[in-house]
Amino acid sequence: MKKILAFILLFSCLCLLVGCKTETKSEISPTDVENVTLRIENVSPVGATLIIKDTNETSELYGEWYKIEKNIDGTWYDVATVIDNYGFSYIGYLLNDNNEVSFEINWEWLYGALPTGTYRILKQAYSQYISIEFEIQ
Repeated sequence: MKKILAFILLFSCLCLLVGCKTETKSEISPTDVENVTLRIENVSPVGATLIIKDTNETSELYGEWYKIEKNIDGTWYDVATVIDNYGFSYIGYLLNDNNEVSFEINWEWLYGALPTGTYRILKQAYSQYISIEFEIQ
């Protein structure tokens, strides 16, 4: 009994020291943004291409920020990052002549290679969040 108790105590201390990463329920609720669509291409376990199309009269500037969540039994959870201290460049990208902006995203530095599952990636648009689902086979 003492060995089991000692193991539990040791494991708890290690979690506090190194930071056990657990799945946390998503706190973001993506919405539909009028005249804005998001599509995804070239999906792999370590990256994808995102294309935002914005046909509003006054277009938004789009940044590099993104977030990936995983669907587990119908609920969206944040995918744990492989590093703790990270950030995105605070730069705005303009739409091209087709009212689109494209992002080549390699998320391996932030999330590692994603295992098989259903995911969604979130981007900001007009102070809201848009998302698109994708599969890793």
